[in-house]
Amino acid sequence: MKKYLFIIVILTVSILIFSEINIVCTTSILGDMIKNIGKEKVQLSILMGPGIDPHLYKASARDTKKIAKADLVIYGGLHLEGKMTEIFDKLEKLGINSLGVGDKLHEEDLITVDDMGTHDPHIWFSPTLWEECVLITAKKMSEVDPENKDFYLNNAEEYILKIREMDNEIESKISSIPLEKRVLITAHDAFNYFGREYGIEVKGLQGISTASEIAVSDLIDLAGFIIENKIPAIFIENSIPQRNIDALIASIEANDYSVKLGGELYADSLGDENTPEETYIGAFLHNVNTIYNAFSQE
Repeated sequence: MKKYLFIIVILTVSILIFSEINIVCTTSILGDMIKNIGKEKVQLSILMGPGIDPHLYKASARDTKKIAKADLVIYGGLHLEGKMTEIFDKLEKLGINSLGVGDKLHEEDLITVDDMGTHDPHIWFSPTLWEECVLITAKKMSEVDPENKDFYLNNAEEYILKIREMDNEIESKISSIPLEKRVLITAHDAFNYFGREYGIEVKGLQGISTASEIAVSDLIDLAGFIIENKIPAIFIENSIPQRNIDALIASIEANDYSVKLGGELYADSLGDENTPEETYIGAFLHNVNTIYNAFSQE
């Protein structure tokens, strides 16, 4: 009898030690944050891999099965994953814990992009806001898995320190670029928080969502701005086809002005596995170095 009791105790302790909470998240950017907070305590499924555009992503039948089995579903919020809104709206009714990270931020800290009160969802490009998102996420994970509350909160604090180190490095590099040269032209309006944070004027060919149509007038206007202000470089993004930028370049060259591609930036998605850009910090630093190098070659 004692032998059986001993086995039961060992099994119970093993379950408590090695049990994981099952989290499903949408983007690779969120996934990297959750890995830093949860580490070995989390079984994580990331729906959107490298190079996937969250604005256009539609959940598959396999995705919905993963979501149904999750202990916690974490998504960007602020309509980042616009085609998954209906799924997110049903989670509470289904009894599934969920967190729209951006929806928990203070409205006054967000960038409003139209008269309808739409907010820019690309909040990770503000390290200050992303620190808040880390804490929001860690607290939610602690609610779902209170046994590991201290573990999650301590990891979150450690991760925030790394983000602050990154922020200091970026601030130093950007401050060395003359103000008149700080104009960033990208495929879509993903970098407004980045621009606000570091004093850079940002213009995108598309709006905050890649689901929006590009009007010919918008293309012509942006081409005119680039020519008038003698912008030397524009940037493509890893999650958006290059054809729109190619059309912009063609419009510019038709007016006898030459502009170069400054490089590829990570906007809505991180890089491939086993590269420095597979992490939030690695991708962010890649972007800054790419922008800095393009501006420095002027």
